[in-house]
Amino acid sequence: MSDLHLELTDAPPEADKQFLRQQIRAFNDDHSPPHAAVRQPGSVRPLCLFVRDADGALQGGLIAETYWGWLDIDILWLRQSRRGQGVGRQLLAQAEAEAVRRGCAWAQVKTFSFQAQAFYEKQGYRVVGEMRDYPPGASFLWMRKDL
Repeated sequence: MSDLHLELTDAPPEADKQFLRQQIRAFNDDHSPPHAAVRQPGSVRPLCLFVRDADGALQGGLIAETYWGWLDIDILWLRQSRRGQGVGRQLLAQAEAEAVRRGCAWAQVKTFSFQAQAFYEKQGYRVVGEMRDYPPGASFLWMRKDL
């Protein structure tokens, strides 16, 4: 390693970060046909639902994508005043139904133990991965459901 040196920085050049991302993507594409396929236009489809009140004000919603036969839920959020009324359950059920229509067989979501673990479990999701003390005193959870 005499001709190499390690550089530690908290202000990395964007071009260097982009280069590393491109290299790992190229490696993944070469070794995993599903990775190569998902980069084709139209393979990853957004799936978003929004809840608005009578005045059109946003009250909550769900942001997800479908690919590889999966519904990948990124965000499900409702205003505090709208929680506990079945709206979240309706959002999730509608997203799952659309995912099935798109050919998905499974759903996944990542959440923290202090967020919505119990909600997702009531909807049939189960924990398949847990990172304890992330953040300290809580857990990061990866949950899935067969659709």
